[in-house]
Amino acid sequence: MSLIYGSRKLEIAGGKGSLVWDRDGKKYIDFMCGHGAALFGHAHPVLVKALERASTYPWTLGAGFNSPPREKFRLKLGGLLPEGRVYLGNSGAEAIEAALKLAVALKPGRTKIIALRRGFHGRTLGALSLTFNPQYKKYWKDILPSVLHVSPEDLPASIDQDTAAVFVEPLQGEGGVYSLGTGLAQRINLACRENGSLLIADEIQCGWGRCGHILASSLTGLDPHIVCLAKGVAGGLPVGVTIWKGEIGDFPAKGHGSTYGGNPLVSAVGLAAFELLLEENLPAKAIEEGSKFRSALEQLKSPLIREVRGMGILTGVELSVKATPVVSTLQHKGVLALPAGPMVLRFMPPFTAEKEDYDTVISVLGETLEVILNDDQ
Repeated sequence: MSLIYGSRKLEIAGGKGSLVWDRDGKKYIDFMCGHGAALFGHAHPVLVKALERASTYPWTLGAGFNSPPREKFRLKLGGLLPEGRVYLGNSGAEAIEAALKLAVALKPGRTKIIALRRGFHGRTLGALSLTFNPQYKKYWKDILPSVLHVSPEDLPASIDQDTAAVFVEPLQGEGGVYSLGTGLAQRINLACRENGSLLIADEIQCGWGRCGHILASSLTGLDPHIVCLAKGVAGGLPVGVTIWKGEIGDFPAKGHGSTYGGNPLVSAVGLAAFELLLEENLPAKAIEEGSKFRSALEQLKSPLIREVRGMGILTGVELSVKATPVVSTLQHKGVLALPAGPMVLRFMPPFTAEKEDYDTVISVLGETLEVILNDDQ
């Protein structure tokens, strides 16, 4: 796997809440969280209990059978959009693939698909065609479906009568932690309505409460026909969710499917995660904690920090130096983070992060940037 992903040269032996530790017992504050999938932290007791309970029942069933956990989960998810219909898969890329297939099926004869520059939507062939980064696409470019990539400000004018679907992240994660402004979102909504094009919100990283609402679209004014979710939906278990407004239609018969998608085990944990979001008002906590975190990061006053931005607890720190060496140094000092493009440091803390965790991360980042600054002088 390291040939594909590279290696952090770190073996994780255990974890609890916002912490993980290696085989030597060294602890790390995990603000990477499995690329955002461990949104509720590690081994959350509510999710562990749901998993243990579900493990005594059949773990997987064909989609043609009725399954109470799956049906309850789908009912909750469908309530997120008007007359919402739901397809359950196993990953974010699968959620995007389902949305792409659905849009093409519902808009026959239209040949234009639009996505944003800097956008990331996955690495299966359909999802990869929507992803912007040429480095991810170079070996498969000859067989990828054609997608028009435009800058956010050019998107409304690019939508026309031949446009089947428009894919947008309300907050770009890998693309640098850039938020879609409310005014722009409204222009995108209008252009899609006027041209009969389907608007798809990719909330795989920014959704499920991380940015301050179960659906981040609502925070930007985006009004999507289809929403894609994944990562933290079941606390880190494999899941992909595609939800769409009932008014737009449905897949053709036998038009899509999955062996493992919507299995009772993952559905039960996803349902418990959804209830946890609501009962503990975690989206509101994300707004409060994220705001305090970014304010404290700005107080570092480092000349190497160009901008601090984000929504909820998803935070980006744009630097004047390369982000990857900073990520490596932070790991050495006991903090796990991610880059978001060449010059942006990305933090994805879990809901379970405590004030002490945030304070430590801020302190360690300040020390790291001070060392880099002194070394460059």
